[in-house]
Amino acid sequence: MVIRVAQQATKSSVGRVVIACCEQEVYDVANKYGITAVMTSPSLASGTDRVYQALEKIDPTKELDIIINLQGDMPTINPVSIRDLLLVFSDDSVEIATLASIIKNKKEYSDNNVVKVVIGKNNLGGNAIYFSRSLVPFGEGPVFHHIGIYAFKRKKLEEFVNLEVSPLEKRESLEQLRALEAGMSIYVKVIDEVPIGVDTASDL
Repeated sequence: MVIRVAQQATKSSVGRVVIACCEQEVYDVANKYGITAVMTSPSLASGTDRVYQALEKIDPTKELDIIINLQGDMPTINPVSIRDLLLVFSDDSVEIATLASIIKNKKEYSDNNVVKVVIGKNNLGGNAIYFSRSLVPFGEGPVFHHIGIYAFKRKKLEEFVNLEVSPLEKRESLEQLRALEAGMSIYVKVIDEVPIGVDTASDL
């Protein structure tokens, strides 16, 4: 599954693709398929911390400015979606960005494994107001499924990983809330499709 995700990332042609891992098995399989992998500490608290540690190893001179964190459990990610996320940074004010899509299956409203995001301004994109495993917001209107891919400007990624784990992050078990609680803005680009994230046995 991780190899499949890396191959989709490569097809996006947005830049260098590296697998950040903490298991020798994943590292060995990546090498078998000719994909660069970097070993990171197994004690890291989050995927973002893992990405940052790998970044420091592969780019110690800090030449890379935008970093995309694509989780290895999203085998159906569309390469076009990855490119769409990168294009958000044509607006210089964007420092962190992610993707979302309108939930069409209302069964997902009550599924805690489907993370919802409340977006300001409009239904095409805007800054995230809140992320939750619960159904938000209340009332009539679209509900957005957050897609677990993030892009950071390097300076903002460095700032994020040096923050303490926040109360709402602990409560919802969602690390992006650490950024919101620290006053950072996360721009959410709305796309038409939802890649399947493998979070449960039924997803698999």
